[in-house]
Amino acid sequence: MASLLQDIQLDETSYVELLRKIIGVSEKVQNAPSLGLIPQENLVSDIVLAELQPYTKENGGYLTIERVEFVAGRGNVIITYQHPDFADSEKTVAFVGSHMDVVPANPEGWERDPFTLTVEGDKLYGRGTTDCLGHVALMTELCKELAQKKVRMETKVVCVLISSEENTEIPGVGVETLMESGKIDFIKNGPVIW
Repeated sequence: MASLLQDIQLDETSYVELLRKIIGVSEKVQNAPSLGLIPQENLVSDIVLAELQPYTKENGGYLTIERVEFVAGRGNVIITYQHPDFADSEKTVAFVGSHMDVVPANPEGWERDPFTLTVEGDKLYGRGTTDCLGHVALMTELCKELAQKKVRMETKVVCVLISSEENTEIPGVGVETLMESGKIDFIKNGPVIW
């Protein structure tokens, strides 16, 4: 039975465990090509895809997921939740801007290992926890919750997880190229939350 939008809530334990996995690969998504740090955002998106795969249309769910790669290993991800009762609706709310790369972290300057999620009380520490791997985990959990509850709503929810936001030394990877390709033209059909 379909739930109402007001019925969804964040599963804090699931969120923290997902973020733990994502922060666990954060060392490999540092973005500073001039320092030899070229992120492999697919390491993050592989975790997201594995988390959401049970809820995809291919598995009887309501999610569609597309990885859009302009540079090998550096894909962007478009996750769409659309209830089948409204399959023809073009109404869209888009969350764009959660990115899968991080700025470099020198472990010597940290009190805790930046590449391991540390939970101390109600505080979370790790490279990307707030900018922006925590947002990637949150958008993943939102899509999972919508799909689990089969929320019946006319508006489709789209989350665009982008690559190469922190550094543009290597062009043709992230959101600008997504826009140029027409892959996210749907954002014109409703509000965009960045």
